[in-house]
Amino acid sequence: MIHSPFFMAAVIPSRPSPISDNPTPTSVGSGFLALDLLLIGKDRIRANERYAGGSCGNVLSILSYFEWNSYPVARLGKDRCAQNVIDDLREFGVKTDFVFRSSAAVTPVVIVRIAQRRDGTIGPRFEWKYPNSEKWLPRYQPFPKRKAEEVLPNLPHASIFYFDRAEKSALVMASAMRQKGAVVFFEPSSCKHDELFTECLAVSDIVKYSADRIDRIPRNPASKLPKLEIQTLGREGLRYRLKTNSTTPGAWHTIPAFVVKQFVDSTGCGDWCSAGIIHQLCKNGRGSFLGADRTKIVESLEYGQALAAVNCQYQGARGPMYHLSLDELNEKVRSLINAQDA
Repeated sequence: MIHSPFFMAAVIPSRPSPISDNPTPTSVGSGFLALDLLLIGKDRIRANERYAGGSCGNVLSILSYFEWNSYPVARLGKDRCAQNVIDDLREFGVKTDFVFRSSAAVTPVVIVRIAQRRDGTIGPRFEWKYPNSEKWLPRYQPFPKRKAEEVLPNLPHASIFYFDRAEKSALVMASAMRQKGAVVFFEPSSCKHDELFTECLAVSDIVKYSADRIDRIPRNPASKLPKLEIQTLGREGLRYRLKTNSTTPGAWHTIPAFVVKQFVDSTGCGDWCSAGIIHQLCKNGRGSFLGADRTKIVESLEYGQALAAVNCQYQGARGPMYHLSLDELNEKVRSLINAQDA
């Protein structure tokens, strides 16, 4: 339990109810689920806002906002931070059936500070220590493989399985859910040249990673490649490639980023991009995804990039969810895409 005035409860603003005519697909995800504490200003020591965060938490929350059934699989501590995370997830309809709380676990906490940088621009930075001390904030702990094997029979049939950590528990769930028809989407924040990471790549249909963290993913000639590999390039957009056979990648193709005229904060843009790709490309499961042509894939990538561009206009990793209805968000996305095509 964290005992600090820094973690005093904050009021979460009311959200508009998204409306959509789309059928209801299901997503299951495992990996980084944390409490994000948003601090505005370089000297701020108390959170302005607190949200459920982490890549897995953000992607599944955004999909729930898009009216998916979203089921994160995670283990949090028995502390106030865990309750903050769960409350925020539930505000957006995320299913917390498989978010377990244990006195043996801790709830990861990340500080996202929006402040002036050395070059004079305003932007986010991540902090891993309490702002009023040198004490480390609680860090992420892997979900136990044994627990994954226990919950696996109870997980719902899903269109997508998303994971952002190369862990034995995630590999167990990804392998099983792929066999049942789910698209497997792997978004590592770092990579290791080891057997576990290679196995995670081999079971994945889509692999997405940032160029500023991973220059390239390791290749094992004997291992199957993902159908779709995506490398994000920040302001330069992204590039993607499709495999030409089970072990040979095709050529890279670049898609430029959208112009953001009212930039506020880039936190969470990669998560919006991932959620958009999943929403457009994976809602009907693995069979439909494997049959998608290049045109459909490019449209999905552009949609994800447009979502990321809209997110840049708001504070926090999921700012649009707190300020826009789904119809309003879609209108902004359409405007961006139409302007780009004009």
